[in-house]
Amino acid sequence: MKIATLLLAAITLVAPATLFPQPPQKDVPAEVDSARNALKEAHNDLEKAGGDWGGHRAKAIQHIQEALGELNQAEQWARAHHEIK
Repeated sequence: MKIATLLLAAITLVAPATLFPQPPQKDVPAEVDSARNALKEAHNDLEKAGGDWGGHRAKAIQHIQEALGELNQAEQWARAHHEIK
């Protein structure tokens, strides 16, 4: 009897997570939107900064563009895998 009770208790604790998975988020998390906006602002600031800075300003702009591309790919992946709608 005790084994059956323990088994029932274990199933009760585990079953909700497996039977009722969390629904996907409705949209991109606010933190991701905030990061995307910050990257866009940094890109604009660097575009207007002037000077070459030994090619480092252009390289920083390139890195920001790559980061924005990664965020876009991450969002596409999350939508394809039903993590967000």
